[in-house]
Amino acid sequence: MAMILIQSLSFLLVVLVAYLFKKTGILRSTDGTILQKIILNITLPATIIVGFNAVKVDVILFIMIGLGLLTNLVLVLIGSLFWRKKDPVDHAMMMFSQGGFNIGNFTIPFVQGFFPAAIPFIGSFDMGNALMLFGGSPMVVDKILGQEREESSYIKRALRLFHSPSFTTYTFMFLLALLGITIPKTITSVVELFSSGNAFLSMFMVGLYLEIDMDTSSLRKISKLLSVRYTLAIAVAVLFYFVLPLPEIVRFSLVLVTLAPVGTVSTINMIVYGNKRSTSSFLSSISIIFSLILMTIALTLLA
Repeated sequence: MAMILIQSLSFLLVVLVAYLFKKTGILRSTDGTILQKIILNITLPATIIVGFNAVKVDVILFIMIGLGLLTNLVLVLIGSLFWRKKDPVDHAMMMFSQGGFNIGNFTIPFVQGFFPAAIPFIGSFDMGNALMLFGGSPMVVDKILGQEREESSYIKRALRLFHSPSFTTYTFMFLLALLGITIPKTITSVVELFSSGNAFLSMFMVGLYLEIDMDTSSLRKISKLLSVRYTLAIAVAVLFYFVLPLPEIVRFSLVLVTLAPVGTVSTINMIVYGNKRSTSSFLSSISIIFSLILMTIALTLLA
């Protein structure tokens, strides 16, 4: 337990150092864009390769993909019941704030130091999560709001997945696992060098993007959104862990992904549907802090 707390505090320290670097002018939030490119194109794909290599594909990985899809769908639909009498912009924000999980830039870096064996299950869940974030959730939100868009626009959004190095790496490693192909140790030892920097860079990027300045009205709105999100997340996590007849490490992986922060693409979707960039970014930042605390508690209780 002490090791888990130390690791979690270390992550928090990295976030705070990056935030202080930004506030003192040593770095700027725009510098986070450079880190993001390094993470998305190098360190995260390397972590996925190391985590998925030599994994045996069985029905559980397909179940995780399905749960990634289903969990997002259910949470967006539940979110639609809240604020349904408000204007479409707020209604959309509520729905997008409930579905969508930040797994690549937060959950995987957080977990890789504790339970690298969980990465294939978390990554499989993220494949379903990504499909909803890029295409499924906007389609559901449009139907609920009564907005009509061309079907081709949803297809274009879904195809953007393959512009994502992490999703492409998921797919590639999944196919290798299906074919029973293992990458030799001589290659993965080099890849591990790149993956070792993923956790630090991801947390440092979070600190550069962290925004904690907001007016009272927006704070009240965000507190309501996050109250609903984490109440639902804890309920789903308890359901997954105590009800599903799956191996313990799989149920534990599901607990961690359901407690993950608001997905980056969810934040982008909120802005696309008319919400203020500052409010959406602040929501994402605060959710990272809440998730760090809740995931640490989950690790302490269940590990």
